[in-house]
Amino acid sequence: MTTITGKLLIGYRDAAGDLHQDFEMRVPTIEDMEWAVENAPEGACSARLSRYVWSRSLTRLGRLPAEAITPELLGGLHYSDYSPLTEAEEALRGKLMPASAGSETSGSSK
Repeated sequence: MTTITGKLLIGYRDAAGDLHQDFEMRVPTIEDMEWAVENAPEGACSARLSRYVWSRSLTRLGRLPAEAITPELLGGLHYSDYSPLTEAEEALRGKLMPASAGSETSGSSK
C-alpha cells in the first residue's frame, strides 16, 4: 500500500487535551470518492467531498486510529490544515505517475 506521512499545521486536540498533528494517508480510491458522494450532503462543495474522502484515506492522525477519523472530526480542524492534506494527496498522485509521464511534453512540435 502506497502511503505518505505529513503534519497538520494546527492539528486536532482531543477531549483529554492531547494534540494530534502527524498523519499518514494512503492513496484515495474511486470507491472512497463514491462513498464521499453518497454520504456528503447533497450539493456538497469540493472541499467537503475532499474531507469525506480523507476520512477514509487517512490511516492515522496522531495516535488516533483510522476508524476514529470521521468527516465531522476533520470538519472541526482549522482551515489552514486543509493545505497539508491537499499537498499529501497530490504527492501520492505523483508517486503513482509513471516515471516517463513527467518528462513528456504535450502538443505538436511541427
